[in-house]
Amino acid sequence: MPELVYRGQTYRLRAGTPMPTSRAGEFVLHTFMAELSDIDIYACTENLPSSSQFRGQGGTFMSANFSRLNVKGGNIFSGKIVHAPQYVDEDTIV
Repeated sequence: MPELVYRGQTYRLRAGTPMPTSRAGEFVLHTFMAELSDIDIYACTENLPSSSQFRGQGGTFMSANFSRLNVKGGNIFSGKIVHAPQYVDEDTIV
């Protein structure tokens, strides 16, 4: 069975807790860089990632989440793999 994979990126702003200002009811949000991660979305695959492919075990995967599809007679899965992030300046993301 051919594998169907979509590739993309996810963006997550890294920020601290909102801090109150001297003006009542106003807060400021201190940000510090952003995480930009590559993601692989598997619509259909027979292969699951191994433990050695994850960060801390020698690989670059941060997380993975797969579900078995209800297909008669086979181990067919769909899911997502998130790769280790790159830290980028949030102003450079367009």
